[in-house]
Amino acid sequence: MFPSRPAPTSLLVAGVVAGLVAVGCNREAASSGGTVRASDSAAAADTNPQLTAANAGAPLPAPDTPPAPEPRRPVGHPVPKAPIAKKVNVTPAAEKPAGRDSAAAPAAASATAQDKWLTYDPATNTVTFELIAGPFTFNGARNGESTLTVPSKANLVINFVNKDGTPHSAEVISGEGALPNASTDPAIPRAYTNKALEGLPQEASDVMRFPVPESGSYRIFCGVPGHGLSGMWIWLKVDPAAKAPSFGPAKA
Repeated sequence: MFPSRPAPTSLLVAGVVAGLVAVGCNREAASSGGTVRASDSAAAADTNPQLTAANAGAPLPAPDTPPAPEPRRPVGHPVPKAPIAKKVNVTPAAEKPAGRDSAAAPAAASATAQDKWLTYDPATNTVTFELIAGPFTFNGARNGESTLTVPSKANLVINFVNKDGTPHSAEVISGEGALPNASTDPAIPRAYTNKALEGLPQEASDVMRFPVPESGSYRIFCGVPGHGLSGMWIWLKVDPAAKAPSFGPAKA
């Protein structure tokens, strides 16, 4: 006899029960994170440190920070820097007294000429004057443009030197009347140089020493023929009111 077969209903019930059991197992595995094999976990930990840190409960490492981009460099020629201005201390000019400029220039010119050509010894009342002959000039002046003023009865010493290539001389003549054409008798004794008529050559010199009177107006004149008439002369004034000698532009 053949064994009896289970009824179809029994087979159906057994299949349903087995399916329900399988479903329940799957849900439990899903709720617990699924079933992972030990060998798979170890392999993942070796290759991925983040999984190892997650499994150990440690915080995950921060992702690598990308390097900061390099600053852009200007293209072409660099822009020149503006120069730094230096601070300069400026001292304000001293204020000049009002009305001083007009008198300062003539006084300065007179002092310069006096220091250059004129000295005075009040103890002996001696005046020493440097008389420079140039191209038909005396000390750069002609036609009575300059005046030598000395005190009364001064002892006058005139150091003459010829700086011109043309021969020249010097002689004190009267301040009145017309100019002579050539050397004549001096208005004051010994008031003339050697070779008054022919003149002294270039770089030659001579000294005139003589006392002046109490007052008077005279001319220092070149005695070489025609030179005085051509304008080679200046004034010599003896002023009783003068306390010291002076030399400068003639007063109008």
